[in-house]
Amino acid sequence: MGDRLGGITMKRSLLLAVIFLIAFSTQVFATAGSCTESINSRIEGVVMVKYVCTGDSTNGTLPTQTFSTTAMSFIQWTNYLYTATAYPTSGGTAPDAADIAILQNGEDLLGAKGVNLLHATATYTTLPYSTFMSQYRYPMITNTLTWTLANQATNSANFTVEFVFVR
Repeated sequence: MGDRLGGITMKRSLLLAVIFLIAFSTQVFATAGSCTESINSRIEGVVMVKYVCTGDSTNGTLPTQTFSTTAMSFIQWTNYLYTATAYPTSGGTAPDAADIAILQNGEDLLGAKGVNLLHATATYTTLPYSTFMSQYRYPMITNTLTWTLANQATNSANFTVEFVFVR
């Protein structure tokens, strides 16, 4: 009798596990947003770090992107952030207008000038800005950089973000 009850409990547990997997399959099989980083340094003293991205397949979001160790080795301690540019990737799904921030030690180096930097059809560029000083400036890169995307909700949107650094 004990074996029979154990078998029924095991079958119920297996059935519940299968129901759980089916119920949440869209989350299990969804593709999270991601980017491919590339580095271009053809001109002495100028480095472009480029991200070609695809938003999440269920909600268009993108996790925080951290500059690679290789990218940081090109720009840390010798370069300043010069521009940030964003645009829809040619031939891809157009994104929503969205906000971009590039962070160093928690500070947005664009000083909120990255609001609506990503556009559905156009290319936009901004210079770094200090909200505290109320002026444009070129911050030296002294620590690992990250960048974020907010308010983009088009599933699987394709977009490119470029950061240019100069000496």
